[in-house]
Amino acid sequence: MITSVSNETIKSLKKLIKQRDIICLDNPKLITEALKNNWQILAVLKTNNIFYTEHDILVSENILRYFSNVVTSQGVVAIVRLKIYDLKPPNNNFLVLDNVQDPGNVGTLIRSAVGANFLDIFLINCASISLDKTVRSTMGALFKCRFYEVKEDFIKILENWNMTLIVADMDGDSVFEYENKSPVGLIVGNEGHGVGESLKKIANKFVKIPMQNGLESLNAGVSGSIIMYQLTYGGKNVRS
Repeated sequence: MITSVSNETIKSLKKLIKQRDIICLDNPKLITEALKNNWQILAVLKTNNIFYTEHDILVSENILRYFSNVVTSQGVVAIVRLKIYDLKPPNNNFLVLDNVQDPGNVGTLIRSAVGANFLDIFLINCASISLDKTVRSTMGALFKCRFYEVKEDFIKILENWNMTLIVADMDGDSVFEYENKSPVGLIVGNEGHGVGESLKKIANKFVKIPMQNGLESLNAGVSGSIIMYQLTYGGKNVRS
């Protein structure tokens, strides 16, 4: 059992997790989902005898606290490398997030996207996938989709794909009146400023969620989720 943070293996792993393509999972359910979906597990630090991979390392509780900021440890931390996907046009409905800065919103939208079968998710200058709060908010959905962290130059690529693009915007038409007949890309914008002008210029349609009782809007995570489910299931008698 490793008990010292001065251990060379622990020091190397601590340095490794500073890389942008590395995430730490401190929940057994998330680790199991990562394994089921063939993600690369670099190391598993644990205080018990549960077997995860050949890279398991037995450590003391203080070592786990060195890698995780949760108040109550579940006895394990896995160090995982993010999957990298080749950028290509999606075959089905997809989600574009434009400068969504709250990691909780990003995680919520990823989780809802997987549930609504929007399995390709493009994040333009958003809160990083690798942030702990983002990962936790996805509740394991992160491992069931294809995500792409991109910059503004992706907008030109998106335009060249010549696919139907829908912007979530309070000045749009009701999404409940929109008839979705083909794969579409839903664009959800920044919490305070909405979707940028460059993306609006290449969009085909603007939709909104009607509000009652004087409410102006819902937050990005909730509104994007409702619209995705409407685009997938609206008007259909669907059972899980």
